[in-house]
Amino acid sequence: MFSSLGPSVWNRLSVGLVLMLAVTAGSAPVGWVYTTGNYAWAAMVSRDGRYVVAGSDDMHTYFFRVNGEGKPVWTHVGQGYVRHAAISSDGASAAVGDTAGNVYFFQPDKSGTPVWSFRSASAIDAVDLSEDASRLVAGDREGNIYLFETSQSGEPAWHAVIDGGFMGLALFGPKALVASSRHGGIYFYDLAFSKSSYRWSFHESTSFSQLAVSEDLGYIFAGGSDGDVYVIGSSGQTVDSQRLGGSVSAISISESARVVIAGSTNGNVSQYLIKDRLENTGSFLAHAPVTSVAVSDDGKRIAIATIDGTISMFSQTLADPLWTYKAGAIVHSLSMSGNGMVMAASSDNGSIYLFNERMEVQTQRWSPATLLFPIAVVVILVVYFVWRKKKSRGSMR
Repeated sequence: MFSSLGPSVWNRLSVGLVLMLAVTAGSAPVGWVYTTGNYAWAAMVSRDGRYVVAGSDDMHTYFFRVNGEGKPVWTHVGQGYVRHAAISSDGASAAVGDTAGNVYFFQPDKSGTPVWSFRSASAIDAVDLSEDASRLVAGDREGNIYLFETSQSGEPAWHAVIDGGFMGLALFGPKALVASSRHGGIYFYDLAFSKSSYRWSFHESTSFSQLAVSEDLGYIFAGGSDGDVYVIGSSGQTVDSQRLGGSVSAISISESARVVIAGSTNGNVSQYLIKDRLENTGSFLAHAPVTSVAVSDDGKRIAIATIDGTISMFSQTLADPLWTYKAGAIVHSLSMSGNGMVMAASSDNGSIYLFNERMEVQTQRWSPATLLFPIAVVVILVVYFVWRKKKSRGSMR
């Protein structure tokens, strides 16, 4: 039967099959999409890739299982817009902050009722959990920074104030934290050294809206509004700076791979290898300003979101994207599991997106149904063209 097909038929079959496989290979591995009642600002996936905590301007906190169908395990309604979230590596602890000044701490696998809550004087602009979830730090719009022992009742164990408010906040291991001020400057607080004053500060003629820290490497990475990426040592000394351009709008690091990914408002994205200084190992020019970046633990998966809602996944070469997804609205956050196979994103259209390449591998690339699909398409096309050829011969008689 196959020998009766002419070259033109095979050409058509080949083109159709190639196009079909190209679409399959380049499509985003969307696990599920959940739409909240308002803008979605925060979505964080646990490092083990099993759970997602998210917040929305509908005043709700949402908790999902990655392998669920995109329906929340539970929701919690607060008193303000939920714009900041954090989750522990194993998903057993989570925290959110809202614009009414509330900080909520959850043990999500138990219930959606907060273990404890705390009310600050102004909107919460950042939350962060330590790796073991024993400590939680939160900062409000007036510059108050609160440290909590999560096993306690919700009263701050430590409190400091940054004049003018802060732009970035992160725990530097279990005993220190780093904050950047709206007036410029980065401040290092040794929680064992002092209960109210910073140990050292770092200043340049710029502000730092982006912070990423690595206790293991002993560095603080800061993105400046002047377009430079700064590396600061744990004693406050300048280690290096690299020019990115525009204003640095996103930073993510992989400690184990010693990789920093930085994105800018001018669309520039650069990958740096952390040595004695930053070594630029690859760059990419996005078509629009970058709003968020994420990198896997091994540095082999790099995700980039732009202001027009485009999410792209790259390999470490930053060559052509492995896949691209159009969210259709500003993507505020990207959060990736340690192995880079699971990623969560939040968007201005109110949606929480879950991308699951682990599911793609298990259920598409290697499942019998997926392997048989292109074969079935070819067989159907072959039968169709044979039928058409026989029909045309019959009409000529």
